[in-house]
Amino acid sequence: MHEVHSSAPCPELRTYVRAFAQRKLERGSLEVVQPLPACLEQTLSFEFGDHPIVEFGDGSRLQTYHIAVVGPSAYRPLNVRLRGGLESFAIFFQPLAFWQLFRVSIRELANRHYDCCDVVGAEIQELNNKMADTGSFSKRVEMVEKYLLRKASGSLQNTPIMKAALHMFECKGIARISDIANQASLSLRQFERRFTSEIGIGPKLFARVARFQMVLDAKVRCRTTSWLTLAHEFGYHDQMHMIRDFHGLSGFSPSSLLERLGDNRPPALAACQEDER
Repeated sequence: MHEVHSSAPCPELRTYVRAFAQRKLERGSLEVVQPLPACLEQTLSFEFGDHPIVEFGDGSRLQTYHIAVVGPSAYRPLNVRLRGGLESFAIFFQPLAFWQLFRVSIRELANRHYDCCDVVGAEIQELNNKMADTGSFSKRVEMVEKYLLRKASGSLQNTPIMKAALHMFECKGIARISDIANQASLSLRQFERRFTSEIGIGPKLFARVARFQMVLDAKVRCRTTSWLTLAHEFGYHDQMHMIRDFHGLSGFSPSSLLERLGDNRPPALAACQEDER
């Protein structure tokens, strides 16, 4: 049996966290293979059972860390293989929030993943040990929120470039890059250079990924909405433009990605887009 729970954070953490999620596959369950498309959230995942296996496009394989931090990413051909006996808890952070809470450069996280103990220290292991003592999703959420609220009390302020990135995310990637550069009193070239230096990916790609994942979440939230309607709602020139973006950022057409996605965009994560409107 494949069991999934997800929830939104408490109001005090919504500046930093988009959603919490937990997945569990009972031993003897069939393996599940899911693609990992481009995304902008940083995620912090805890493994309490068998670890997922990440399979790269070149055929190499990697077992995930016991506690892993995964940065925002452009698309790379890879899948995650979930086996029976797996139990994972994940925190989906708002773009840039990991830097605000843990003082870890977003540029260093982009397109990478790390053992979280190496990044934030032994305190994360202490949280993991407490969470391991219960299988309750709601109790784990309670523990994580208590931990993150302490971090939020000393959070860093975003730089002007980071504020611009968040504005692009809130605009679902539809805002013109040149207009945002003008608002920052920078030339387009200066803005692109500084954005890439701080965020780790360029502003055009950041905007593309923002729009792509917003469309995908909107479809997950309401599967009866047509792809054509979503293409118009999210400012694509036409449906073919959206299809090309999906291929470029996930390796699949919209419908094929939705079929294979599984729980990689859990219900609370998809639903939080509606709450942020």
